[in-house]
Amino acid sequence: MKQETPNVFLFDIEGTTTPIEFVHKVLFPYSDSKFLSFFREQFPEEKRFEEFKTASEKETEFDGPLEKTPESLSRFCSYLVSKDRKLGALKETQGKIWKRGYESGELKSTIFSDVPSFLGKIRNSGKSAAVYSSGSVEAQVLIFRYCEAGDLTPYFRSYFDTEVGGKREPESYLRIADRLGVSPNEIVFFTDIKEEAEAAISVGIRPFLMERPGNVPQGPHSFPTLRTFDDVPPDFLGT
Repeated sequence: MKQETPNVFLFDIEGTTTPIEFVHKVLFPYSDSKFLSFFREQFPEEKRFEEFKTASEKETEFDGPLEKTPESLSRFCSYLVSKDRKLGALKETQGKIWKRGYESGELKSTIFSDVPSFLGKIRNSGKSAAVYSSGSVEAQVLIFRYCEAGDLTPYFRSYFDTEVGGKREPESYLRIADRLGVSPNEIVFFTDIKEEAEAAISVGIRPFLMERPGNVPQGPHSFPTLRTFDDVPPDFLGT
């Protein structure tokens, strides 16, 4: 397959643009501390509760059954967070909780220092940036809107979550390319997970593995690696 000059730079968040420590030591504990009060005020609609209930029936380690009460649902969500589950209903709930935290000023996201300048280079080159993360689109937007570097959302063209499919499934990347209106080989994808890079490259997307502080070491692979976006090949940006 002929390799095209990249036109879209697709970013993972955790371990790529944002330190893993911020997600696991700030965002997750914050949502965990708010589940009960949130559900007492705003219990999920029937469809969302059924999603939680179906998921609970597959979790053999959860001390169930899940009951239709704020207390039981809060306990199940805390369990899901402890297992780093990617359940859509959980991610949606966390997004709503984080929104309140960001808007109240209790939360402010941390972004690696090289991210804003790289996003500026992408925009100045006439190319575009997008996000693909397991967190909900709402949560993605919040991270980039309320960060220490200021509002970075104007730099991004599109946001994708697991509504397009799992991040280790090749078909997800084909759907993203289709929605962006570009060929897969016009996309560069930055991630910290080898299996995600494997799924992306299988459909023609060029992946880079990020070796950020705190990232989990990956198994053997042949993907190009980056410690910072300052090391992205200049020709990718037409310079």
